[in-house]
Amino acid sequence: VPKLPSDFARRVRIGATTLLATTALAISAHAPALAESTEGFADYSSKGGVMKADPSCFFDQCKQQTQDCFTNPSCLKGITCLGNCRAEQLCATRCFARFGSEKLNAWLSCTLEEKECVTTGAQQDTTAFYASAPQRIRAFKPSDLEGRWFKVRGYNEKYDCYPCQVNEFSRTPEGLDNRILFRVQKPDGSGFWQNDFVEHMVDERGPQGAASFTVTGKMFGLTFHEQWYMLGSSDGYRLVAYKGDTQQGPYEGAFVYTKEVDALERDPKLRAAVDAAARAAGLDPTKFCKIDNTCPTTGGEAAGAGSAETSKDKLEWKDVFELTEWFRPGTLQKNENFDPNQM
Repeated sequence: VPKLPSDFARRVRIGATTLLATTALAISAHAPALAESTEGFADYSSKGGVMKADPSCFFDQCKQQTQDCFTNPSCLKGITCLGNCRAEQLCATRCFARFGSEKLNAWLSCTLEEKECVTTGAQQDTTAFYASAPQRIRAFKPSDLEGRWFKVRGYNEKYDCYPCQVNEFSRTPEGLDNRILFRVQKPDGSGFWQNDFVEHMVDERGPQGAASFTVTGKMFGLTFHEQWYMLGSSDGYRLVAYKGDTQQGPYEGAFVYTKEVDALERDPKLRAAVDAAARAAGLDPTKFCKIDNTCPTTGGEAAGAGSAETSKDKLEWKDVFELTEWFRPGTLQKNENFDPNQM
């Protein structure tokens, strides 16, 4: 499902790097075979595993989804955008912010999950990954997260450190709904893409009995499974760690919520309490990033391929040429200065 900010960005790789690794229809025939267990598509590919692809599947079993995407300029540009990223996290996040759509989601869902047009031939085993879960505090209850919280510190730079992160929690019969707001900066400095979505959290302990919440859903057409662990909680802050997995493989991180955006700067005692909780959970407080929540009010636009952008997007010859990267990875030289906003 992530996630990407941690909730969204970590899951962006669900659609981005999975798509890159798995829609590759020609990986070196000389790559060594691997064992029958792997962490996910990315791990399998990086170790030289040969993907098993059925090219006809894209046009037979996923005919409608492929037709819908390949005849839509924004959807097709989203595919070529991701190809240019070569699975680089920030670049992929920007591609989804610029070109994300239900057509792209449907294509990913059909080709990679429902019909398995591309597979590794190996089974993913995350048993050991989840078995090493951090110790949650037992006294935590869903009502302790209700309301509006600022995400002010993040532990995994790939997923947790995007700017202007606000989470709004509301009770449901199953647990909590989490409305997630965050921004993705445009690489040319001209502004940002504003993201706003909701994930559904269930008040259950998960298969290992270790979680504070579990989350299962779909992001960019692909399924994610996630467990949250409440590590610290007192007046004014919450410390959360998470573990999750997708076809792409497992991921993990942590973050700090506060009720006031500058609470850790204004209150040394609160900062000391957060640091102590982090150390008790095996986390190094010095490795947390400080999330930029200054949030200018100008220069933003909604994330995704809206009707205005779709009407302006036009296919070019280079877009058709860049599709070859999906069918024969390494054909095109990577552009280190690639900017999704300039496509």
